[in-house]
Amino acid sequence: MDLEERIRKMMEEKKIPIECTEHEPVYTNPAMAQALGVKESQTVKSLVLKTKEAKFTVFVLPGDKRVEWKLIASQINTKKVEFAQPEEVLELVGCEVGCVPPFGHITELPIYMDKELLKKDIVYFNPGVHDKSFMVKSWDLRRLCNPKMI
Repeated sequence: MDLEERIRKMMEEKKIPIECTEHEPVYTNPAMAQALGVKESQTVKSLVLKTKEAKFTVFVLPGDKRVEWKLIASQINTKKVEFAQPEEVLELVGCEVGCVPPFGHITELPIYMDKELLKKDIVYFNPGVHDKSFMVKSWDLRRLCNPKMI
């Protein structure tokens, strides 16, 4: 079962409706927003991060926001956090950088979510592929991720 199928199954099991949109391959949130005809703030950015202690986590935030490194490090009790390497992302999550979904990863990883996402009614994320986006209610996304809110 590939990552997209895994995500669909999880959503089906929790009876969470999704709408899938196919589009040209996108590799950034601005390109995703343009392909979908929505605001960048409605897209979801899911980043795999690595701590100083070599532990991994996923940080989920609106597509138009930037990472506040010191805030994230303090929230996950480490002194330093950085982007995981592309090969680490592929091994842990099961997809390339640029289409990491906010949940459904191959390896169970702690998930942290920016509270700003919950202010949106509907959000869009890539399900582990560059050429599709899933639309879901932000509260349903929170249920699926079961994140610690930042």
